[in-house]
Amino acid sequence: MRAIRGTVMGELARWRPSLVEAIAQREGREAAEAICDDAAQRLDAMLDSIPDAGWTAPHMRAFTIGGAIYVATYLALVPRGYDAARAWDVCEAATRARFAGMRGMERSMAANGLFVWPMKALSRWIAKRSHEAPVGGWVFDFVEGEPGTFEYGVDYKRCAIRELAIANGAAEFAPYICLADVPGSEVFGWGLTRTETIAQGGSRCDFRFQRGAETRVRVKLPITR
Repeated sequence: MRAIRGTVMGELARWRPSLVEAIAQREGREAAEAICDDAAQRLDAMLDSIPDAGWTAPHMRAFTIGGAIYVATYLALVPRGYDAARAWDVCEAATRARFAGMRGMERSMAANGLFVWPMKALSRWIAKRSHEAPVGGWVFDFVEGEPGTFEYGVDYKRCAIRELAIANGAAEFAPYICLADVPGSEVFGWGLTRTETIAQGGSRCDFRFQRGAETRVRVKLPITR
């Protein structure tokens, strides 16, 4: 993702106030600023190793950037004595604050963008492409909806965020990143149902969306081997 460094670092800048506040509540503001500076350096160092899904798969690109921000934040918290669970507490607080603070077009896209027909058509197309070659590290199936049950779904067979975490020494944190979809669904009304994820030991990540429905996500943590 070196070619879109500005995009990646710009997204981190939008997340930074929420991350600083979440860390400051635990470590103080001076330490929080230093940790976020460290996370920015780690993210920059990771860019060459992060696969880019490209402009034709904007939501896959956004997922990967978000995952990379989580990984960089975790790696910056580890030297402060944080384990994966404690680091996720920070990331979840920041995530909820970031989502709650979205306004206007940004919020509308996060809430409604998943359900418009162009996004569904794009996801169908990318899913087919991903079986020929991973799209930015992602491989998935598009699942047509079932009236009265869900509008549509996706089954991920390969998760770029999980692989990114593993490649950068954050394997133990990967299962926690899956939890980011819970506040996303709750805040934006995705009505997500999910029974498993690859990072949490499943064979797939089975996302099903029903706008405005209750969020029902099965969590399998901690991971035991």
